[in-house]
Amino acid sequence: MKYINKMKNENIIKLEIDNKTKHLEKYLRSQWSWKTYVFIFSLFSVLTLIIIDLEINFIKLFSDSSKYLGDIISRMLPPDFSNFQNLIYAMLETIEIAFLGTFIAIVLSIPVGLLSARNLAPNYGIFLVARTITIFFRAIPEFIMAMVLVIAIGFGAIPGVLALGFHTMGFLAKFYAEDIEHINKGPVDALKASGASKRQIISFAVIPQIIPSFVGNNLYILDRNIRMATMLGIVGAGGIGYELQSSFRMFEYPKVSAIIIIIFVTIFLIDNLSSYIRSKI
Repeated sequence: MKYINKMKNENIIKLEIDNKTKHLEKYLRSQWSWKTYVFIFSLFSVLTLIIIDLEINFIKLFSDSSKYLGDIISRMLPPDFSNFQNLIYAMLETIEIAFLGTFIAIVLSIPVGLLSARNLAPNYGIFLVARTITIFFRAIPEFIMAMVLVIAIGFGAIPGVLALGFHTMGFLAKFYAEDIEHINKGPVDALKASGASKRQIISFAVIPQIIPSFVGNNLYILDRNIRMATMLGIVGAGGIGYELQSSFRMFEYPKVSAIIIIIFVTIFLIDNLSSYIRSKI
């Protein structure tokens, strides 16, 4: 008898829950509606038109390139580490370029990021100018900046540092502004009500909330800048990229494979270090 009463009570509770949530069913949407099919069809149609316009023949691409790719790989083996000490020095120079470029980007992006956040900008004019600066430097690739700076300054590490610093400043400022715009407004309103100044609001209500994402974004940009610094040497901006370009020009493919291995190991170690630091935040 007790078991029957228990079953009845459970059915009554379940019925009450079902009745309470029944009005929410009209807000549920099917994952595969006609709009989903239209979107998928439109996407594949656009991709097909792009392939036709670019005259890409995947069958010919794979059939013709496979033998040439195999020939290049065979020439790259075994890797030539005879110049290992100079390659390590060039890799360290690349890391230094990326680190200094990231530092410059952080210093420049903090004020620009604060002014390009809608909830902190003093007025719309300043907000528009700051947002335009971030868009401008993001729009110009590092290669173009490095090429211009190499012509203006000369070959070496300085063009690479400045190119990375200015370009990634636009990215970091955008990241900072978006994080600031999505902070919890409660602490900000509380400090405003207590008569706190703008500097105090930023110091005690904004910065503590964005510190984790601030560190994470900086580590991501540093990791990205190391990868990009390896390529900026191709245009004469120093680092191991210059060694890579020289090896390609001299058809020293075993040395090329050695440089690629050194770059891979370096990026692998830095990526794991960045992941470890982010996990401790």
